[in-house]
Amino acid sequence: MKIRLSSIAYFWKEGIHNIFLHGFMSFAAVSVIVVCLLITGSVTLISYSVDLNILKLQQESEIAIYIDENVPTETARGLQSTIEAIPNVADAEFESGGDALEDFRVSLGENAVLLDGYSAENSPLRDGYYITMKDVALVDETIDALEEIDGVANIVVKEEVINKLLQVQRVFRTVAATLIVALGLISVFIISNTVKLAMFARRDEISIQKMVGATNSFIRWPFIIEGMLLGLLASLIAFGLEWWIYSELTALLSSELSSFTMAAFEDVKFLVLGCFAGSSVLVGVCGSALTIRRFMDV
Repeated sequence: MKIRLSSIAYFWKEGIHNIFLHGFMSFAAVSVIVVCLLITGSVTLISYSVDLNILKLQQESEIAIYIDENVPTETARGLQSTIEAIPNVADAEFESGGDALEDFRVSLGENAVLLDGYSAENSPLRDGYYITMKDVALVDETIDALEEIDGVANIVVKEEVINKLLQVQRVFRTVAATLIVALGLISVFIISNTVKLAMFARRDEISIQKMVGATNSFIRWPFIIEGMLLGLLASLIAFGLEWWIYSELTALLSSELSSFTMAAFEDVKFLVLGCFAGSSVLVGVCGSALTIRRFMDV
């Protein structure tokens, strides 16, 4: 047990020593990981905010359907259960022709006298429904299902707006995924070179350790710990900077784009910290492990 504890203490001591042995490369490795985390974190958080705003707009994006004028109002009202049974329909609000007439009368203001000859009984406007969807991406399927309902005469939907929202969503998701992969590979490369310098500087010591019977794992662990510590340090620095940058960005967008709502960082701070720590430690360990394999034959 004592040997095991002393070995662990040795691993940590050597891992920390390796960080300061090549201070500039360690600083470069931490800096690169911080920048990578900040870029990917910011893009991902903005993408998440875009998703939230699309969800909000999705709830506001309505499909208007108008019932055939020959269908009585009570029959038209009875279609609500049929409409709401469609899988992608979140809500269906009925509006009779009489109610639509009164709303139109109010919107005309002083010109409402033009409608003096009409009432709820002889309204020129049709009964209809305003439908919100669960997923705007399924708008075409929803329209097809609505058209199959007997009594539906016309369907109006702003497909151009919905398609633009979906296009923005896809772009942000693609950019976020691409950056995560690309910047992750860059971080692994930098960590690998940092560990490579440490191992090259200690190649004679490693050769002696192997000659006296040191196992590969005994030699390997200090460098694994070095990569892990570099990644962990970078994640803590990146988390603090991300919080500050995101807060400033939120304040800026709130003043410039009042209709765009940014997700509150406090709501996702633990998730961000966990992702930063997990991904950076993984990058650090992978970078060290890949380099160590090349040097184990010294």
